[in-house]
Amino acid sequence: MLKTIILALAAAGTHAFPAPRDLAEQHFPNNLVVKLSVASGLLNAPTDGRIVLMLAPNGTDPLEDTDVTSSPNAIFGKNVYKFGPKDTVTFSGGSNISTETGVYGWPNVSLNQTPPGRYQVQAFLTKYETVTRSDGSKVSVHFPCGDGAPNVNGFGSLTTPPVDIDVIGGAQTLELKFENITAVEPFKGKEIGGCNQANYEETKNLKYVKIRSKKLSEFWGRDMYVGANVVLPAGYSANDTTTRYPVIYAQGHWDGGSGAFRYSKDDEFTAAWDKGVIPGGNTTADRPAPKLILVTFRHEAPFYDDSYAVNTANLGPYGDAINDELIPHIEEKFHTIRAPYARIQEGGSTGGWESIANVIFRPDLFGVCFSSYPDSLDFHRHQDIELYRAKNAYRREDGSFVPSIRTHENRTEVVLATAALENHWELPFGTASRSSNQWDIWNAVYGIQGYNNYPLEPWDKVTGEIYPEAVEFWKPMDLSNYIVSNWNNSRNLGKTLAGRIYVYVGSWDNYYLNEGVQEFQKRTDAVGGAGWANITILPEKRHGGNYQDREIWDYLTLVDSWIKDHGPNGTSPLSSEVTAPTTRGNQWEEVIKRGGRAAAIARQAPPAINSKEKITKGTKLDASVGRWDPGMKLEAQWALNGKPTGKAFKVKPGKTAHYKAEKKGRLELWVTGSKRNYDTETRRSNAVTVEK
Repeated sequence: MLKTIILALAAAGTHAFPAPRDLAEQHFPNNLVVKLSVASGLLNAPTDGRIVLMLAPNGTDPLEDTDVTSSPNAIFGKNVYKFGPKDTVTFSGGSNISTETGVYGWPNVSLNQTPPGRYQVQAFLTKYETVTRSDGSKVSVHFPCGDGAPNVNGFGSLTTPPVDIDVIGGAQTLELKFENITAVEPFKGKEIGGCNQANYEETKNLKYVKIRSKKLSEFWGRDMYVGANVVLPAGYSANDTTTRYPVIYAQGHWDGGSGAFRYSKDDEFTAAWDKGVIPGGNTTADRPAPKLILVTFRHEAPFYDDSYAVNTANLGPYGDAINDELIPHIEEKFHTIRAPYARIQEGGSTGGWESIANVIFRPDLFGVCFSSYPDSLDFHRHQDIELYRAKNAYRREDGSFVPSIRTHENRTEVVLATAALENHWELPFGTASRSSNQWDIWNAVYGIQGYNNYPLEPWDKVTGEIYPEAVEFWKPMDLSNYIVSNWNNSRNLGKTLAGRIYVYVGSWDNYYLNEGVQEFQKRTDAVGGAGWANITILPEKRHGGNYQDREIWDYLTLVDSWIKDHGPNGTSPLSSEVTAPTTRGNQWEEVIKRGGRAAAIARQAPPAINSKEKITKGTKLDASVGRWDPGMKLEAQWALNGKPTGKAFKVKPGKTAHYKAEKKGRLELWVTGSKRNYDTETRRSNAVTVEK
């Protein structure tokens, strides 16, 4: 029988997972204060941004290990606004109350909880750029710059020199100064578009492309680029325009200039690919390799190291930028077969979700996906969170913590991190889903814009309280829900996608992604019959590897066979009906209309007294508290002649406030709403005049 134990690694070794709590009023023996300033000439103008302060024990490099499962660091973050060359920022204490304006730390919230000892201390300032997007939403975000959008110390970051300091455990003030600026490592090649995504030095079979995306640039109000690494097959000739090749479009995390698949990473594979052979080893002769073009995308974005390759209200039309701008550019530049059966989507993990999503949303463009251990395909299980049913993302109803990362040792499941631990770890790196980490990018991709212009988060990042109304907006990105909802309509996905979805995951997936695959299988089988989608769940396999855990050449041969079978001369050619333009989904106009700034404004409404304009004393009144974004905490106050009357009272969104008019005058209901990462706002109802 499989057993489960929980193990979490943190600053001083293992620690338990405490319930979220506010530390602002608790007393700690430390009174550690860190003051940060900027060296002359380093910052030309004031900037918004995020300062991350790290304390690594025993003099180790703070950047050596920042991972949630293993980092020994104490990590603290604080937003800065209009931080200028003559300003000083102070880090002290820490609180759950105002993560967007104060200090928030991990694994302990307060700086005062730092144990005495020797630390190497270093701070990093990630600068934000404020833009107004084409839908009217205004955000301050970090735009990556050829560096893969790291969560700390990205291109252009200001850094302090690392210094060894003894934390004494009492009153103590440290002074640090930003003295350096982080630069992208030098590359050999041809750059396009300045500091965005470099084109690297090319070889005979490895090429690079990058274009300015008109669609993304219009949305963000600045130049935006997307690129790709292209691996050509042996024997490819630029002068031979008659020989054309199928393409595998590989999705995944930022890959820089390292190629596609194992090319340029694995010397053995690269050598065999360049020769055009499948190595036979010691037992059989070499065989001809499939003649394919291999493409890996480069689309680092604000919020993460890639965009998830679909159109989203928070990141913009990245799906269109890649599929309608970059791929046509690739097809013009290289000799590809321009037909869906010869355009293959593949990837693992993040790339697994992206590859299946692109086939589901664009069956008119792509033929098939080979998706490995994909991110959550069905939000009934978002990793291990029962998102549609649970009240809290961090704790189950029995009080146990929801796990998020695991391994297996001697058939024992070892939990390395919980959903709470991971989400709390992300907070020091950025608020409002700007940490450039995993849970935050899911908020940005799957969700819509909040009234605060940033992603409408599905739960409170500190407490884990789930907002069902916000989760409802995720449903268009719930891929099983999308398929079932479009099964028999004009998109006709039941017939359109049959035989075109291949998904693989291991039953011991390190991130519980097998659970979302199982939910996807259950719901598509319910409408399409068993096996409608080709699902492989291998027992006791973990996260990683090629599709179905196949050896690379076996996998590429499988893909090549699918292409031949579904081409015009194959045994099962794709019909024009299942690749028709009507099958297309995730259309930008619909995405931004549903989730952009105008939709966020339309969701709001002021409180309203349900009464005629003039009433007499003694009249009983009902009033709505207005419409607000999910998760807003509301406090109401009746006001007479512009002044509060009676006591303020808490009220829940969607509820009704009651009042008995006892004094003459002009009566209103004032409702104040507050929420993490939102400006506190008071809205006033219509006025009712109370007469005799």
